[in-house]
Order: sequence, then structure tokens, then C-alpha cells
Amino acid sequence: MPESLDVLEAVAGLVDKSVLVREDAPDGGGARYRLLDTLRHYGLDRLRERPGAEAAARRRHRDRVQRYADACEAAWFGPGQREIVARLGADRDGLRAALDFSLTTPGEARAGLRLAGTLWFHWHACGAPREGRYWLDRALEANPEPTPERARALWVSALLAGSPEDLTRGLRRAREARALAERLGDPAEAAHADYVIGVVQLFADDLTAARAHYETTVARGPVPGQHLSLYGLDMVELACAHAFLGRPDRATAVCEQALRLCEAHGEDWVRSYVLRILALAHAVRGDWRRAEPCAREALRRKLGVHDVIGIGLTLDLLARIADGLGAAERTAVLLGGADRVWSDIDRDRWGSAALNSARRACETNARAALGPGAYERAYGRGGVLGLAEIAGFALGEQPQVPDGPSEPRAAPVRLTRRESEVAELVAEGLGNQQIADRLVIARRTAEGHVERILGKLGFSNRSQIAAWVTARR
Repeated sequence: MPESLDVLEAVAGLVDKSVLVREDAPDGGGARYRLLDTLRHYGLDRLRERPGAEAAARRRHRDRVQRYADACEAAWFGPGQREIVARLGADRDGLRAALDFSLTTPGEARAGLRLAGTLWFHWHACGAPREGRYWLDRALEANPEPTPERARALWVSALLAGSPEDLTRGLRRAREARALAERLGDPAEAAHADYVIGVVQLFADDLTAARAHYETTVARGPVPGQHLSLYGLDMVELACAHAFLGRPDRATAVCEQALRLCEAHGEDWVRSYVLRILALAHAVRGDWRRAEPCAREALRRKLGVHDVIGIGLTLDLLARIADGLGAAERTAVLLGGADRVWSDIDRDRWGSAALNSARRACETNARAALGPGAYERAYGRGGVLGLAEIAGFALGEQPQVPDGPSEPRAAPVRLTRRESEVAELVAEGLGNQQIADRLVIARRTAEGHVERILGKLGFSNRSQIAAWVTARR
């Protein structure tokens, strides 16, 4: 306790002297403290005066981040998910710094692989799949050895697949992960890889194979060490396969089993997927009135953890429900909003025939009911809404959809043509001198472009630029 009091007194003293700045993190992430940039750079320069001091400090920071990520993963299937999401979101720069240090410092790459894999739930459930793919691809390339960390990273990378081409690579990686985990005697990681293999089958519309696969994994129950979130999702995907195959009663029975597991642990994220499949089962029966409240509750819970993939899937389903209820204009608005959300993930919805067929049917019906002009206007109104706005509309909290955005939006960050070229070269891993040589400019000019890019984007290191460029691609 005395040591804790010493730390609190020291922090309070630094705040009083304006060395530290206290800020309230968004979304309930608690109080945050940061150094002014000038002081941070001064401190870093002083640290670099002592041989090995900077690497030692960054290593301690990385290890602390790893312990924090371990604790968050252990608590993920439980009642504190929203707080975990908020805190990890507020700590994202710290996560990036720890990953970048590990993957750019000799002898530290395996620690980077472990951290990137531990954060699977953050990348997948909390709206960061593209950034997760970026870090995992780098970590896997730097760590070809057959280790437990590699087995984990392989299936996590496969889980974050974002296009039909990625699904093919994802299936290969998931199978490699399972084979490696089995060779290493790690049944938990083999079970996690099994979950991903079934997901790829499901999105590739191999529904019969996916159903048989998940019947096996659900029947065996959770294996020792398996994360309960992924076992719960085994049941979700089995129910989904039943629903797509026209077996709503079987889907409902599996959902009820999964709901009992979630309720026993006070869990929200997996429960949101269970509720979505319940809504899908009602939709398969044509019971639109029962489907809508389930889908809305699923969306509400997904918003709580910023599950962008789940939000896109649920908006698609709510559009299908609106179509079933004969609400053509609402269908068009929801399709516009859903397409806007999917544009940040994969507009082609991973090439899934089932998802794309349902979307096309909704559009065809809405166009026929409204006429082309009215449909495009309604669709466009949905497409300009932000995530919170389209979700509010879907939940019935905004009964009127404005002709444009309901509030002025901050202008998007725009780089000049030259800055965009420099950002692309940073993403290729080029240093300032290499960028200068490539663009036939002075090194100091290249350095200036990089600094302006960091300032415009609010970033602190080149890896963040690379991740941003990769996400935009």
C-alpha cells in the first residue's frame, strides 16, 4: 500500500507541474495520463543517452502490455466486456508501440507474435480486423518456427480473413494451425483452429460440411484450455448452418443451449450472435414480428462492444426483416447503411452466396415497390449515416431519416498526392533516405513529409502509418 500511495503522489505531483496531462478516456475507459509531446521527446532523447536504456524501457512496457492483454483475454467471456473494449481502445497506441518494438527489435519477434495472437478478441470482436491482419501477417513472417505462438497466430489470421481470396488463404492457415497444434500436443489451440475451419466453410457456402463439422465440435464439448467464447461460437455457427439449410427448429434449440452458457457467465458478445441467429430462424419461418426484436437486441449488444462485422451482418438481417414486413423504404435505408458498414470490411461480404443472394432479393423487392428514383434516394440516405445513426434508425430510436447527415461531420483526413506517395512507401518499409531516393527528393524533404503525415493522422510512429495504409487498401 505505501508503494501505491507513493505512485499516486508522484503522478499527482507531475499533473500539478503540468508534466503529465490528465484526460478522461472516451466510452468509460477511465482516467488517462499523457506527456506533452515536447517533454516526451526530451525524455526519449535523455533515455537514448544511456546505452540499452531505451530498449529496456520498451521491453518492460511490452511485457506489461502482454500481461494486460492476457488478463483481458481471460476475462473476455464474462460481464466486463464493454469495459475491456473501452480500455483497449484507449490503449491502442500503447498496443501498437509494443507490437512495433517487438517486430523491429532483434530477438523480440516471438514476443510480438504472442501479443498479436493474444489480442484475437480485440481484432475480431471490437472493429479492428484490418489492423489485426496487418500485425499478424508481419508477426507470422518474422516467426516461421513451429511454436505454440505460431499455431495461435495462424488461426487468428485465418479468422480475420476479409475477402474471398483471403478465405482461401484463411482455410489453409487454419488447417496449418490445427496440424501444428496437434503436433505440439495443444488441444485448445487445435479446437480454436477447428472453429475457424468451420467458419470458412460456412462463408464459402459449403453448408452441409459446416453443419457436420460443428455437430462434431459441439458434441465433444469444450476441451481443456479452450476459450469459452470460441466454444460458444461453435454453437452459434451450428445454429446458423441449420437456419441456412432450412431447419429453424434445430437452429432454435442450439441457440437456447448457447444462451444458457452466455447467461451463466454474464456474457454479451457471443450472446449478440445467438440472438441474431434466433432472429434468422424466425425469418426462415417467415415470422417477421418475432424476428425483429431479436435482431434489434442483437444489434444493441453488438454496438456495446463495437463489433463492426456483427453490426454489418445484423443490419443485413434487419433489412431482410423489413422487406418481409413490407416496409420498402425502411429496407432501402437499411441496405444503404449496411453497405456503408460493409465497405470498411469487405463490400462483397466475403463472396458468400447466401449473404449476397439475400441482399439482392431485398433490393429487388424494394426497387419494385418504390420505383428506381425513390429507392436510390432512400438507399442514399442510409449510406450517408454514421454507424451510430444507422444503428439508431435500425433500433427505432430515430424514426425519421434526414436527407443528409443529422450533424456536421468532421472533415476526413486528406493527404496531398505527395504525402500519399510517401505514406505508401512507408508502408513498404522504406526508410527516409530510401523514400528520398525513390522520389528523387532531398532526405530532409522526405522527413518533412513523414512528420506532416504523422501530425495529420495523429500518429506517433511509422508502423501506425503502415497499418493505416493497409486498412485503406
